[in-house]
Amino acid sequence: MRILVVDDDTLSRFLLVHMLEQQGYLDIFEAEDGMVAIELAKRIKPDLVLLDIIMPEMDGYAVATQLKKLAGDIYLPIIFITALDDEKSLARCLEVGGDDFVAKPFDKVILAAKIRAHVRTRLLSKKTFEQNKQLTFYRNAVEREHKIVEHIFANALSVNKSFTRYLDYCLNPASDFNGDLFIASASPTGGMYFLIGDFTGHGLASAIGALPVSQAFQAMSRKGLSLMEMAETINQTLLMLLPDDMFFAAALVEINHTGKQVDIWNGGMPSLLLQDQTGKIVKRFDSRHMALGILENHEFEADVERYEMQFGDRLVAFSDGIVELENEAYQMLGSEGIESWLLAQPNINVEGIIDKAKEYLGARLRKDDVTVIIFTSQPLEQVTNERVASKIPLKMVLELDAKHIKSSDPVVDLVSVITNQLSLYGVHSELFTVLSELYNNALEHGVLELDSELKQSDSGFFEYFKLREEKLSSLEVASIVISAEYLPDENALAIQIKDSGKGFKQQHMPELENLEKSYGRGISLVKELCESVEYTNKGNTVDVVFKI
Repeated sequence: MRILVVDDDTLSRFLLVHMLEQQGYLDIFEAEDGMVAIELAKRIKPDLVLLDIIMPEMDGYAVATQLKKLAGDIYLPIIFITALDDEKSLARCLEVGGDDFVAKPFDKVILAAKIRAHVRTRLLSKKTFEQNKQLTFYRNAVEREHKIVEHIFANALSVNKSFTRYLDYCLNPASDFNGDLFIASASPTGGMYFLIGDFTGHGLASAIGALPVSQAFQAMSRKGLSLMEMAETINQTLLMLLPDDMFFAAALVEINHTGKQVDIWNGGMPSLLLQDQTGKIVKRFDSRHMALGILENHEFEADVERYEMQFGDRLVAFSDGIVELENEAYQMLGSEGIESWLLAQPNINVEGIIDKAKEYLGARLRKDDVTVIIFTSQPLEQVTNERVASKIPLKMVLELDAKHIKSSDPVVDLVSVITNQLSLYGVHSELFTVLSELYNNALEHGVLELDSELKQSDSGFFEYFKLREEKLSSLEVASIVISAEYLPDENALAIQIKDSGKGFKQQHMPELENLEKSYGRGISLVKELCESVEYTNKGNTVDVVFKI
């Protein structure tokens, strides 16, 4: 503890130094006038100053002012030792920066007590100052790291400007980093994919999962994978990466090159709205699935909805950050509120929706990230060129026994082999959908004899997959044979899938409509994607012609 004693009277300095030494203070410095005191203070940086008022050349008032400036942000206690006792002089001691005063001749007990009190305050001030320095250092370090992460996110998650002619969108984070995610990519067939999603919470912790999702989405888009494959792959990725209390609600959208046909997979997001040119909501694509990163692979379902839009129809997607906005009366906006805006202003753009959201919010602070996207149905210019299919005939046959059926899903590998060998990346998505539906029907309804009607209720849905797991784990004898023959002259794939199940109980071969009822809604999707669909052998064999 360094103490500076400033007094032009030698005896006064001696008495003060002697008293301080008796109190155990050993680091004591003396100055006989103000100028010497200031120069000495610059060198030793005192922790406390005992200062006389009346001195030649520079009085104590002027010295106190200079010493306070030198101390900066750290508290430097200055105690005036003065023979003056008028109120005006004592008041000025405090006005110029003094912290206390003691009258001459001083009382050693009172002065010692005051010194101890001010020393404690000085030590606390120094500790606070050092902590503030550390906080400033860490804050600067965090800001630097945030800038680096922002740069990475801006480059990794930016939407290609070529999509802005088709997509009107806005991402409005509640903090520096966005827990919402929006990415778009071209498909090999001249259409487009886009993804809108919302990680649990907001800020950096929620945004960190956006990078692996974005990279996986872009890679799968380039290959023309189906939404089913995308959903399954992203789900598997997030299961490995995310903690148990975090998930990713998302909607995956694929629009073909005509700009009319739309496929949607919705897992945990608010309903996507399809609005005609009068403003009427003609279709709601509700969430039919759990959010990504929750269910294990065997529990996960990736069925998509398909719809044929009309030119001028608008597909409106948004995150729950806007749905859950509360006004000053604590009333939640809800999807109904957004729909009322769309109906009142059929041509309202995203900026208009955001303005209305701000108006609805009023003086309240927004708690969550907000994302809004509008796609207007129109012909899409082909962004990437289709690859020319091979002219060489090719036939592949895949025979699966019970062991293979229980341990693998062959569809992903089979589609990859076909598209790679024949350079058919442009039909990857549709081919996967066809093979996946046909294989799952053969497995679940042929080999395992499961009934799709179970999935009509929530309880039945879980019962269905429970039965599926039980029957699959106990499967000992079974077979599924998949053959795919490429017919270059017809520019088509002839696909056959045959299972070893018992088939249908009907004495005659059922019509396709009955098959759709027995096998679920997937058959209707296969019919749309294939030139022909034919079931034979009591339903155990299906032949389709898939046009390329």
